[in-house]
Amino acid sequence: MKEPDSKTVWQFEHSVECHSNKSFAWSFWTDVSNWERLEGKAVEWIKLDGTFAVGSSGATKTPGQDPHYWEITQLDPECSATIEMPLEGAVFHNVIRMESLGPDRTRITQLLGLTGTKALDFTEGMQMFETSAPQGLANLAKAIGSAYKGS
Repeated sequence: MKEPDSKTVWQFEHSVECHSNKSFAWSFWTDVSNWERLEGKAVEWIKLDGTFAVGSSGATKTPGQDPHYWEITQLDPECSATIEMPLEGAVFHNVIRMESLGPDRTRITQLLGLTGTKALDFTEGMQMFETSAPQGLANLAKAIGSAYKGS
């Protein structure tokens, strides 16, 4: 799995645990319609062109902004995925890892990073994720656990 390299100018990692087996958690997370639902009013829409696979691209539209385009660049099914969003002179990396902690427990880790020659220009804006990502992962874990109980 590719993770941000030594040229990373900003990085943030956070983990949560959820009540679900890893296979169910992975299926829930890779269903992009769940991302849009979990983001609520923070996004207008999130789209994935094709299946959740290496090379598939997507876009996220936030209110008042043009869409942000991204691509799935690495994938180890049911274990990890890397999504990269190109920025002007930089790349924003979003790595998700899932680890089974038992029959009905999964740890989800999100590693965010920023690389590139102009990455420093985006650091301040990306630091908002240090506050929002933990809450987003907590919401994801709760939604997975609720859906898993119903399955």
